[in-house]
Amino acid sequence: MEKKLFIAICLILVTGYLFSQEKKFGGHGSQIQMEILGPGGKFSFHFESRFIKRVDGLGYTVGFGVAPYDLEETCNDGGFITIPAGLNYLLGKQRHILEISAGVVLKIFGSGTKVGCPELDDNFFESGDPTYFYGLLGYRYQPASKRLSGRVFVSPLFQKDFPVKFWGGAGVSLKLGRAK
Repeated sequence: MEKKLFIAICLILVTGYLFSQEKKFGGHGSQIQMEILGPGGKFSFHFESRFIKRVDGLGYTVGFGVAPYDLEETCNDGGFITIPAGLNYLLGKQRHILEISAGVVLKIFGSGTKVGCPELDDNFFESGDPTYFYGLLGYRYQPASKRLSGRVFVSPLFQKDFPVKFWGGAGVSLKLGRAK
């Protein structure tokens, strides 16, 4: 339990540091994102920024999410917190942007009842594997003069000893600062 508390404190400090850098990252197409059914689970929040001073090109994302065990109506309850992190590439210079992304998700802080359900097949999110990987292909509507943008995407999930889980989701973003 002490190890989990230490990890939680470290994550809070790192997240606080990232968000405190708003002025530094504000010119790099930085955003705070909220996703539903993304690689991070049922709900997730992310910080995203570009490596160059533009709204397109190569960038990164890091965040935290919640993935309940009962996501697909199994007999389990509870869930776990996720830490998704990845690299992405945005193509497009106007409002319409194509996003290509890949990354890893770390599953931590599981709680609740996770039991085997004899009448159901194994569930991707209930696997004991502490990580899974994702790919993402999406569309963003990102008006240059507005701070809010939206996105939809498909995101296959990959885990050792599990078939590919076809997944997808949607999200909204809030730009930090003014991107060039």
